[in-house]
Amino acid sequence: MNDFLPAHERFHFCPQCGKQGGTATERTFSCEHCRFYLHFNATVSASALVIRSDGKMLFIRRARQPAQGMLAVPGGFVDPWERAEIALVRELQEEVSLAVHHVEFFCSSPNNYHYKGLVYPVCDLFFLAHPSQDALLLAKDEASEALWLDPKDVELDEIAFPSMRTALTIYQEGLS
Repeated sequence: MNDFLPAHERFHFCPQCGKQGGTATERTFSCEHCRFYLHFNATVSASALVIRSDGKMLFIRRARQPAQGMLAVPGGFVDPWERAEIALVRELQEEVSLAVHHVEFFCSSPNNYHYKGLVYPVCDLFFLAHPSQDALLLAKDEASEALWLDPKDVELDEIAFPSMRTALTIYQEGLS
């Protein structure tokens, strides 16, 4: 059995009535007993391509799974009822204690996030931002290292997630 399964392959019992025997597809679960209906919607994340005035971009080295030890741009999941821009500012503060300004939407990319036996479909939103200060303070449970790198020199196979590779590729193409 695969260690990571999409949610629809894990649903065997109705979360409302507890009975076995529902229909699960990639997008929904419906219970034939109580008519409970659940959508398997994408989770949303917000990440920042933080660019200094010298053109270098902020990367972190992930301190935990998934993709522990690989490079990523700072960011994280958007909480329910939270605006993506607010989540982005919150995540930057939590991960690297960084305030930013001139935040603007850059691109989005679908992604699969493998975590604790499930595959979560994610819509990753990427924003461009500029740091308001130079000092960083890492949350060691989130990032083992922070690096300011020239985005043209970053190898895509060093990047943690396919969606981040997509965003970095789009950014790199814009530099040409």
